[in-house]
Parts: sequence; structure tokens; C-alpha cells
Amino acid sequence: MSLPHDAIFAVILIGLTLFLLLYIAFYVLRDVIYFFLIHYLGFINQFISTENQLNIISELKKIKYYQNLSISGKSFFYHRVIVFMMNKHFFGDGINLSNEVKTYISASAVQLTFRIRGFYIEHIQLIRVFPKAIWSQLAQHEVKGLTTGGGVMWLSWPDIKKGFDFPDDGINLGIHEMAHAFKLTLRCESASGHQICTSITKWAAVSKYAFIKLEEGDTSFFRKYGATNMEEFWAVNVECFFEKPEEFIKLYPEIYFSLCKVFNQNPLNAINDYEL
Repeated sequence: MSLPHDAIFAVILIGLTLFLLLYIAFYVLRDVIYFFLIHYLGFINQFISTENQLNIISELKKIKYYQNLSISGKSFFYHRVIVFMMNKHFFGDGINLSNEVKTYISASAVQLTFRIRGFYIEHIQLIRVFPKAIWSQLAQHEVKGLTTGGGVMWLSWPDIKKGFDFPDDGINLGIHEMAHAFKLTLRCESASGHQICTSITKWAAVSKYAFIKLEEGDTSFFRKYGATNMEEFWAVNVECFFEKPEEFIKLYPEIYFSLCKVFNQNPLNAINDYEL
């Protein structure tokens, strides 16, 4: 006995709906799913070759933040880097996308989110990498980095590398752009109840005086570019937080500790995997 056409149509519709819902759930949770499979179940070899794994670890060993981590901390950081690389589309615009390039860019994102369990920088989907600074029609000037509201990030590879080669100067293009993407992922304007958003609001309140000082020309700590607007001041703050924490906490302790709350970590506590 065959099913009526209406019943067949209903079964197909339910099936398609369930498939769509499962796909949406996977898309939204793919970072968490992949990390669970790789870090906790050990399925990393199913996603990336042994040769590439060794190349990525070799590059990570050159990064100061990673060097300071414990064995378990290094494993956690490395697996987060793998997940970031898997879930973002990298496009080399006149440059070869080697493991070195992808690793440094991915490490920039992981450094910010390292101690925020379950949080990933999801806003960025496409990362365009250039061999030098590039003209931006949007900004109407050359840019070393750019993060758009549409989920695209532009990065100058030499400036990414320079940021990690000089880890104590308060200038790191990768961290700067990922700081923008971090906030765009949160969308605090529409999710103000989020704990991290509350901490960012606190940062904005305690950093107003420092921003005004920078606008007035005081570049004794924060660089001039931070005076462009509060969004750029935020990104410059994050750079200094990770690269100049000793000086930061002495000059602006309230701002420093507000950023500790945002990222749930303390860059001065390297001996304990930056635990807050």
C-alpha cells in the first residue's frame, strides 16, 4: 500500500527541515565540534597530515606567548590553532600561503581567546593575505590590516611577521586586527548581557581619560594611531596588554585589570599559563 502524495511530501519536508537544522547547528558549533574531536578524542591525524603538524609546531615554537606555556598549555594552544586554520578561508593575494603564514595569523586569534573556553573568533570567514600594505577603497589610504563588518580580514604578511619578531614593542598587526574581530564576534550592542561585553563596557569607562590624553598628544605609552577613535584605541590597548604588560600595569592598572577580565588572562602570569 503506497503512501498518499501529501504524506510523502510531508515526510520529505520534515527530512529536509531536520537536515537544514543539523547543518545550521554544525555550522554554528563547528569550532567546538572540531576542537572536541581533535583535542579530546585525538582525531587530529584525520584532519591534517603529520608533516603539516610538525611544520605548524615548528612555527609556534618561535612565538613568545607559546614558548611560555606548559606542555598541556602548548597542546591546547596548538589544537586551537588547528581549528582556526580549518574553519577559515585563507586567500593569498600575490603571496604563497605557507604553514608559516597561516600559523602566525591563527596564533594571533588564539592568543586572545586562549583562556576563554568555548569562545572562538567566528566573525572572520575570509582572510586575504598580501605581500605588503594595500590600498583600501573603503579607508581611502594604504592599510597594513583591515577588518570589515562583512567578515573579511586583510593582512600584510611582512607586518604580521614583524609583530611577532618584536614581541615587546606594543605593535602587533595580527593581535590588532583580531582585537577588532573579537569585538565584532560578540556584537555587544545586541547582546549586552554577555559577561565579556560587560567587561568591555567596564574597559571603555575606565579608559576614557587615557583616550583623551592620547587625543591631546600624550604618546608616552599608547601610540598615536590609537587616538583615531575608540575602536582603534581598543585594538592598540590589546596590543599593549599582550606586549607591554609590565609598563601597562604600572601606568594604567585599572585599564590593565579591566582587560584581564575581558580576556580572562593575565599576561604577567606566564608561569601559570597566563591564568587570571
